[in-house]
Amino acid sequence: MEAPLLLPVSTAAASSSITIDDTVQVAASPSTQSIVFRVLAVLAVACASLFAQHEASKGFGIDVVNAAPRDTVAGRRFHLFFVSNGRAERILHDANRDVEQALFPDASFPRKRVTRVTVKMAGHNLTADATVDAAAPGEYVVTLSPGLMASTGRAADAVAAAVRRAVARMWLWDGRGAAPACVTESMVEYLADGAELTASQPEEEDEEDEPQCMSARFLRHLEQRRSGFVARLNRAMRDRWSDAAVDAALGAPARRRR
Repeated sequence: MEAPLLLPVSTAAASSSITIDDTVQVAASPSTQSIVFRVLAVLAVACASLFAQHEASKGFGIDVVNAAPRDTVAGRRFHLFFVSNGRAERILHDANRDVEQALFPDASFPRKRVTRVTVKMAGHNLTADATVDAAAPGEYVVTLSPGLMASTGRAADAVAAAVRRAVARMWLWDGRGAAPACVTESMVEYLADGAELTASQPEEEDEEDEPQCMSARFLRHLEQRRSGFVARLNRAMRDRWSDAAVDAALGAPARRRR
């Protein structure tokens, strides 16, 4: 009489076991999902943080605007080669890094306030490859001429060179407008192409007519005579311009006395 009683107990135990296992499995599913969601959330926050740090390292925000009609060669090429792949931002970032290193070697060299730079492809040809204008306090617009897009093979180099010159103009002081244009333009050329210039024979053809002017090659010559000359000259032009600024930045007469 006792044997039949064992079967229901075994069956009940098995049934109970199944019920417990099912409960564990059902409970485990939401728990696993919760863990996955938490991991994804942490990764998202980490990615956002890294992106924010990367943007902050640039020192200012960057916008890229294509004002050229999309049905034009310039509009299509600028979007394809510079906007869609982020190349315009990289070109601006690289140009800015090089110019800042040359002009601001330490905290004693005052900088302009720059919070945002917009790189814009113009809708019409400009008289220059690129211009830079202050749109608002701390905000600048680098406008590129559509003519830079004429050659597909050389467009990247042409845009990079134009952006370097625009960035150099953006950071240079000009003695509150009193610095000679030939000086500031030579500094722009030096900052944009200084590495490619040779200084073995400084140019002197314009010394007699305009003693305050100098070429980018001569600037490089003075930079080699005393490292940091261009940065000190730019610092001297923050508030005013004086013909003596060149000698002061060099710490000696820049030109031979005649």
